Amino acid sequence: MKPIKKIFAYEILDSRGYPTIEARLELENCQNIITSIPSGTSLSKYEASELRDNVAERFNGMGVTQSIYYINELIGPKLIGVSPSKQLEIDNWLIKADGTKNKSKLGANTILAISQLVAKAGAIENKTPLFRYLNILFEKISKIKTSIEKIPTPIFSVINGGKHANNNLDFQEFEVIPSSSLSFSDSLQQISEIFYELKKVLIFRHANISVGEEGGFTPNFASNLDGLEILTETISRKKLKPGIDVFLGIDIAASHFYQNGRYQLREKAQAMRLNDYLNFIEKIANNYSLLMLEDPLSEDDWDGWKNLYQKIKKEIYLVGDDFLGSNKERLLKAIKEKVCSSIVIKPNQVGTITETLEVADLAKKNEFSIIVSHRSSETNDDFIADLSVALQADFVKFGAPSRGERVAKYNRLWQIERQEKLG
Repeated sequence: MKPIKKIFAYEILDSRGYPTIEARLELENCQNIITSIPSGTSLSKYEASELRDNVAERFNGMGVTQSIYYINELIGPKLIGVSPSKQLEIDNWLIKADGTKNKSKLGANTILAISQLVAKAGAIENKTPLFRYLNILFEKISKIKTSIEKIPTPIFSVINGGKHANNNLDFQEFEVIPSSSLSFSDSLQQISEIFYELKKVLIFRHANISVGEEGGFTPNFASNLDGLEILTETISRKKLKPGIDVFLGIDIAASHFYQNGRYQLREKAQAMRLNDYLNFIEKIANNYSLLMLEDPLSEDDWDGWKNLYQKIKKEIYLVGDDFLGSNKERLLKAIKEKVCSSIVIKPNQVGTITETLEVADLAKKNEFSIIVSHRSSETNDDFIADLSVALQADFVKFGAPSRGERVAKYNRLWQIERQEKLG
């Protein structure tokens, strides 16, 4: 047994230049484990709460020194001598120590730093790759064997809008998705080449080729449909067929343009009532052969979600991200009321790895597809790549095939594919 010798944390900067937590765990045999925690821009009111200092004079209030104090002075010392293989026990202790429904006392970021460290250390103690160790933990929770047979299909956000870019696009992400029949390495090559081609098309059209917070281009198109049109053109230029060889998806993140019961898009002169908006979304889904439709309605518009679920083709993944917030109670309600078919899972929306696995288990047992996702404020930590393989998630969403904090996760999946011969 290699018990925990020391845990300590400190601030680093994330991909948006804000402080976040990086933490280290040292085992008795002097092995060191490092992890770091992301943060979101588009936040669900139903996700666990992160802890920020809120001291305006320092990093505009975004510092995390309080979290660092909790880890270094309160949590870390109590775990000295404990085996990191006790993931479930440690996570339950953290949950009880916080004692709030949304992790608002210690902060989801504080708790996840410890939980993630322990998981990584547990894999080392058990001399197994992280994704296999997480798979073992998942089986303990689900009581069902999940065989590791594939790398999840990647969803690449190649055009950014909404809160992820400073342009006229209301929709947050325009995505390209390779066929699930391709190996991960072939998928990565295909979409990277489409990404190069997209840049050429945007330059030809004198559009902006700066990249947004998740690595996608940020053209200042006049309408959201222009984003889908340009992707269709780009795919065709690569001699591929949209809807057959490569699929399209959009993360609408509708909560940020939903006000007073209506949906206000920049391209529309007037805010749309629910029925008009649903017809607008249904038309987009049909005209562009969408595979993925994420957060097309406000996170509080349950009637809208129910209506859209009945309207759209069942071949389309209707995805809840902000709508569900990786929240078990929200997922249970969504299952009961039949309002969507897929869930985005983000560990920092939950707080502990154990609870993340529980949400994934509930989703799988109710035939929801699973998308393991990054956040807009990311680090170079690739933990979620291993998590996605462990869960045998249907999809992963790590951003565009650009920017180091996004590519680190794709590269980890590529490494797993090579090592395990899963391609």
